Amino acid sequence: MQFTLSINQVKSLEWGLNSQQALLFAFVYSCPSWTTPVKTENGIFFALSKAKIVEELPLLTDKPDTAYRMLKALEEAGLIDLSSTANITLFRLTKKAAEWNKKEDGSEKYPTSPTSKGRKNLRSTSEKSPSKVGKKSEQGSEKSPTNQDTSNQDTNQDTSHSFPEGSDKPTQSGMLVLVVDQPEAPRVEIPADMPGPKDRTCKTFKAWANYAMAYRKRYQCWPVWNAAAGGILGKLVDRLGVDVAHSVAAYYLTINDARIVNDCHSLNNLIAKAEAYHTQWATGRQMNSRTARQIEDTQANMNAAQEAARLILDGEKRNAFL
Repeated sequence: MQFTLSINQVKSLEWGLNSQQALLFAFVYSCPSWTTPVKTENGIFFALSKAKIVEELPLLTDKPDTAYRMLKALEEAGLIDLSSTANITLFRLTKKAAEWNKKEDGSEKYPTSPTSKGRKNLRSTSEKSPSKVGKKSEQGSEKSPTNQDTSNQDTNQDTSHSFPEGSDKPTQSGMLVLVVDQPEAPRVEIPADMPGPKDRTCKTFKAWANYAMAYRKRYQCWPVWNAAAGGILGKLVDRLGVDVAHSVAAYYLTINDARIVNDCHSLNNLIAKAEAYHTQWATGRQMNSRTARQIEDTQANMNAAQEAARLILDGEKRNAFL
């Protein structure tokens, strides 16, 4: 799951993108850096399955068909070209899309400003003559000069990315800033009322956080956290590995099997078929009871046809059903 995406609001408004389309394009824009390039008759494209979009952007949608419709909207906006193989969607960015992180004149989005150079000179002067440096910052000076992701440097910067290891510092909005994926990954805000472990170094933290957030999105309430839940998630991590257990836990909430839905996606069902859900997550192919029966019926028909063909070739007088 993607935890941090940078959206260019100026370009989004200019191109007429709504918030969902802007969120998806911010993700798609970064995909060529890690997706697989595919050579086609029309040039190089990049592989991007609908299931991958659902997995990486659970806040956007949990339906692959909806994800594809949003991709088509980006194509209509002239930002991507779409193609496909027999089993996967392909895309490539257009020339227009390259403007996402550039100014209209093609220059860098955040070039070094004369003010920054002046700061460097001020620092060198201050080292030689400390008394020449004022004790107070000028009114309106930057609160976080290294933060270039907002044009208004007076924006609240209290959601710091440099908390002590394992800290759970609440922001002014009452949210906890925690690392869900890796120690070096950007922090993501998780509601302070989320039950369960808050320490990101806890073995079950990632798996629980992903499961709980996906659960709340689907059912509009938190799942129950207790000793049994912690034990199940510990087993899930042991069986699938710490690198993928949290992704499978989130994917599990997208499965629409009648039995699973009837149990409100309980952790007992998740651990019972953990490896099967891992396969479904890895392939992007959901398997429910109806799909399984259809496959079974197809195989039964094939078996009957093969048996009939064998009897005919053997020259037996009886038909395939006697």
